[in-house]
Amino acid sequence: MIFMNIINPDPLEFRKMEKERVINELEKAIQKAKVEGRIEDVEKLKKELKDLTHESFWDKFIKGSIMY
Repeated sequence: MIFMNIINPDPLEFRKMEKERVINELEKAIQKAKVEGRIEDVEKLKKELKDLTHESFWDKFIKGSIMY
C-alpha cells in the first residue's frame, strides 16, 4: 500500500506535506531573522506564515457545507 502511494500519490496529502514543509522553513527563517536582528524581515515572514496557516473564510465555509 505504501508503495502504491509513492507511485500514485494522493494530491491532497502531497499539498498538506508541502504546506507543512513551507511552514517549517518559514519558522526557521523567522528564528534566524530574530537572532540577526532583522525586525522588518521577521514581520514580513510572520505575515507570510499567518497567511499560510489561517484558513480563508471560503475554505471554512466549504468544509462546513460538506459536513452537512
